[in-house]
Amino acid sequence: MFYHVTLLVFSIYNLNFSLIKLNNNVRESFSEYKKTLESNLLSISYLYDGDTISSTDSYFSEIKTTPLTSPTFIINTVVNIYNQSVDKMFKKSIEYVIPKESITEKNIFDRLLELKINPVYIFCSDKSKKLFSGSKSSSSTSAFPNYFYRLDKYISLNVDLFYCPLITEEDDESIFYITDSSIQSLVYGIQNMDYEIYSENNSNSEWIHKMTYNIYDCRYNSYKIVVKNVSKIRQDKINSILND
Repeated sequence: MFYHVTLLVFSIYNLNFSLIKLNNNVRESFSEYKKTLESNLLSISYLYDGDTISSTDSYFSEIKTTPLTSPTFIINTVVNIYNQSVDKMFKKSIEYVIPKESITEKNIFDRLLELKINPVYIFCSDKSKKLFSGSKSSSSTSAFPNYFYRLDKYISLNVDLFYCPLITEEDDESIFYITDSSIQSLVYGIQNMDYEIYSENNSNSEWIHKMTYNIYDCRYNSYKIVVKNVSKIRQDKINSILND
């Protein structure tokens, strides 16, 4: 009886020691990945150098078949942070509707100036990117998804143009979002990330990879620009009056 209890205690001790050792190894390994992560994110300024106001705790997790540090999981965590940051941008945006007939590739920035909007970053859909002259495909050899990287840079205006896959729009409209500063602060977010790997039910076939981090509310103005033809704008106004 005593032998079995001792053996059980010893086994639990070994299991706990192994988990502690595993987490320490993960943290040591991840600290090296953090350096690479930072160097790859430096050029993605709209996610990297935001002017922080406040933060909220968040996390991302995936199930893997290995207890080893996963570069894919780390990338997926950053993609999740992108999604959360863009969702914040959507929610805080002020909407403007512009007649399609009043816009050309040459005057679109003049139209924005008339609205007293000074863009630094523009996030567009497949449709709305056609409103901007010279927009091209993102780089195909990159650490993150292609849409993380700019389609174009208007040097004289200091404006970067990006494709955003999260933008949804109706068939008869084109939508793009504008911000006057960065929307996230991964310069701090990376420092505060904590990577854990553990197994539930003591299984060696499934490992939970969990990243805890801070999502920052940053100081910027956001604008949603909806481009529609004049007849559609009129119809929307009529519908709005009838529904009141």
